[in-house]
Amino acid sequence: MIERNIYHDGKLVVTNCSGIVTSAELIQHTNWMVKNFGTLIKSGFSHLFNAVGAEIGDISEETIHQVAYINISFSKARGKFTMSIVATQPYPLELASLHKQLSVASNIAVEIFSNTDAAYKWLGFEQPD
Repeated sequence: MIERNIYHDGKLVVTNCSGIVTSAELIQHTNWMVKNFGTLIKSGFSHLFNAVGAEIGDISEETIHQVAYINISFSKARGKFTMSIVATQPYPLELASLHKQLSVASNIAVEIFSNTDAAYKWLGFEQPD
């Protein structure tokens, strides 16, 4: 399951994953981000994606490439943003590393962390209550 919260008037999007997360959910989440940019999500936003505790269902490298394609297709209209990914298990870390590499072309600055405190600090935000 993927849950999203928006803070700081659209400048911070926090995505928390739990249970089994599927490819379809991840693609839907990426499309949701695109659809809500400019309304709920503001230019220059930061995104914390927390995958700790989630099980990676059928998400594969192909899924990450699909996410990258969506991001690059929309990157010119969206502009640059920062993203921290929090992951601790080997396969989610591999997928996060692939996402980081592919995000360069989409003007997304991505870093990977093992805890949310460091991820929020890198984004320049305190953890919301």
